[in-house]
Amino acid sequence: MEERMSHEQRSIDDLLTLLAAQPDNTDEIREKILQQTTFLIDDVIDDAFASSGFSHEELFRAGYLGLLNATYNLEFSREKEFCDYARNLIKGEIRQHIRSHVKHSEFPDWMKGLNRHIEETQVNLLRELDRLPTLAELSDALNLTEEAIAEILKAREALNYVSINEAQRASDPLPRIDESKIRNKRPEPFPIQYRIRIATALEKLGDLQQYLFKNLFTSEHGQQDGR
Repeated sequence: MEERMSHEQRSIDDLLTLLAAQPDNTDEIREKILQQTTFLIDDVIDDAFASSGFSHEELFRAGYLGLLNATYNLEFSREKEFCDYARNLIKGEIRQHIRSHVKHSEFPDWMKGLNRHIEETQVNLLRELDRLPTLAELSDALNLTEEAIAEILKAREALNYVSINEAQRASDPLPRIDESKIRNKRPEPFPIQYRIRIATALEKLGDLQQYLFKNLFTSEHGQQDGR
């Protein structure tokens, strides 16, 4: 592999030099760079995603988008070696593909919002108290019972987390949240449980909106329109 890498790197360096010297031929040169560096996708898959549970062909397609991005956006490489820059983008695309295609516990947006609210309140109390707040102090500031905060915090580890390794995904955190425990500490005009119900209803409408929006850009939609 080192011998191949040395040979390929020389070719890539030559092409990158040509790219700067011949601005009128950028498309042709970028295409050659793309052809010369597809081996990077195979290397990334073999090194980092062999146990992902996805086929090499499927991951290759995802990684190719990362390589395309690297080849046509060289100005964002921040002076990294091209192969290092490309590998980072290839890995990013493959990770995104895996995480977007693995069915996992999807916590509602209102739960994510409550977690963000807890984080922001903790930061504010830290500045005010010049120390980390206790659970009781968080409870007072948020007007949520300590039991409610503990219930919300159960979701933190699992929020947006999916293991890349297929075997490890079976052990991904999957806590069960008891919404009935999420209550205000003091009475207020618009109780948290009512807000959760409204947010849940709005998210269902949002799912429909996302479905419709996504299907505006699928090949099936174009075929139905006769295009």
